[in-house]
Amino acid sequence: MSSGKGTRLNEEDRKPLQGGGDATSKMWGSPRRAALDVLMIGWGLGTWLGVNGLYVQLPLLVQRLPEGWALPASMVVAVQLANIGLLLFALLKRLRPRAAESQYIYGLLVIGTLALLLNAFLYPRTVLIGSTDRSLAFLTLTFFAALVGCTSSVLFYPYLRHFRDVYLVTYLIGEGLSGFLPSIIALAQGVGGEPTCVLGPDDSVHQVDPDPRFGITVFLLALTVLSAISLFSFTAIDRWKRFDSERVMPAVANKDEEATALRESLLSPRWLGVLVLMAVLNAFANGVLPSVQSYSCMPYGTQAYHLAVTLGAMANPAACMAGVWLQPMPAKALAAILALNLGPLTYILATALLSPTPPLQHSALGVTLIVVSWVIVSAVVSYSRMWVYVWARVGGARGMRAVGVVTQIGSSLGSLLLFFLVNYTGLFTQYEVCMAPVHSN
Repeated sequence: MSSGKGTRLNEEDRKPLQGGGDATSKMWGSPRRAALDVLMIGWGLGTWLGVNGLYVQLPLLVQRLPEGWALPASMVVAVQLANIGLLLFALLKRLRPRAAESQYIYGLLVIGTLALLLNAFLYPRTVLIGSTDRSLAFLTLTFFAALVGCTSSVLFYPYLRHFRDVYLVTYLIGEGLSGFLPSIIALAQGVGGEPTCVLGPDDSVHQVDPDPRFGITVFLLALTVLSAISLFSFTAIDRWKRFDSERVMPAVANKDEEATALRESLLSPRWLGVLVLMAVLNAFANGVLPSVQSYSCMPYGTQAYHLAVTLGAMANPAACMAGVWLQPMPAKALAAILALNLGPLTYILATALLSPTPPLQHSALGVTLIVVSWVIVSAVVSYSRMWVYVWARVGGARGMRAVGVVTQIGSSLGSLLLFFLVNYTGLFTQYEVCMAPVHSN
């Protein structure tokens, strides 16, 4: 899909760049500054770092925090509540119309970094609400960490319009790395093995969870460092004069929304179809799937849950890299892949609903099927979302904002629905490792 402006921008991207400073490289067939590519990746790394990093810690967190397997559903709601950042941003834009977008981006990245730092030390703290312990500190700081990602969809993407189109994909790679790098750290961390049951002095049975190679605090401190790198990268992008030659003319960036009025309406059938697709994809990616993953994977063992979470998160940047080296997929081919993806998606939902006794529970085949299903679904959803973002560039800033809005609407609806189903219905049942008493000889 193309437009007149898209063709013009592509032709401009192929022109040699002028100016001194960093060496200009011809990367992926288009002249560009490699240093700016690296910084774009570093900046994108900080968008969903807090949320993705906490998700890959869930195999450890569900064993250590009082919510147990229901923790992911509560966490997803905390993340979606962070969509209030969209309203705050809209209010601030109205109160301070002359404020630069970069000021809000600096503020968000600082908040995200501090939230991860504080969570490293406060996550175990619980508060008695009613008669139940709740992980109030963890969920509150998760909310602040999620402000970055939730608001980035309507703030960070429009900021990219100030730079040439060729840097969108490297930014998306960085956004994908916000799940990949925490997954690498989590794989190195491990989960310590499967829990065991021991007999207490009062003849009660207790579950003992083996310790990982390093704890949750160390993991969150590593995420804090990565978030600080994102803040540094954006500072360099925004303030380093050597990248001025990579910016589009200010008049072009400022008139981008006005220019969209001359293009296809966002209410056309094609745009509506793409926006609905984006809403559905994010309802599953950010709401349904994270909420049911513990029920789908934990009956197959802690290691299966750990692998499904970490390898699934790695599929995100892999899908973005496919978008770099491969030609954009035709819409019909994307529709065919999404149709085929219904198979593993249905299997995932079925295992969650059949918990605590899903099919092939105590077999290597069962573990393999559940892990592979999660990786496939994660990869297809990630690639499809990237496809929509790249396609939406033809709509300029208005098109990108529209995609950002439906992204958050879909995510919110999916998470709220699953929070209700997990906590207030009997559809999902937690598997108890130590159900029967242990008798000593």
